[in-house]
Amino acid sequence: MNDNEAKLYLEEYFLELFEKRNISILDDCLAENYWDDDIGEVGINHIENSKVFLENLFKKNPTIRVNVEKVIAKDDVATSYLEWYEMHKGEKRVIRKGIAIFVIRNGKIEKRHTYTYFAIWM
Repeated sequence: MNDNEAKLYLEEYFLELFEKRNISILDDCLAENYWDDDIGEVGINHIENSKVFLENLFKKNPTIRVNVEKVIAKDDVATSYLEWYEMHKGEKRVIRKGIAIFVIRNGKIEKRHTYTYFAIWM
């Protein structure tokens, strides 16, 4: 996967999740053995946990979106620069910036780790 392919994949992934609120996309995009470092617990179903987290996030922040700023891909790893934002009174308000590292094999995300370097909410 090259940089452009990885960027297009992640843009579509976040479009489905954060614009269309299509949480079922996780069933299509996440590998059966998906591991999310932010969840990090053994014995927890990371896909189902992600669904619950996103459902709650969308209720709490109904205008939240994600913009994929840049992606650098090497082998099966896509390092992405992401920007989370809300629409507030018609204006885009950035609420979080971070770097997310995805391991993508055979069109499925196997692992994800996010490092947040700017946040005004949590």
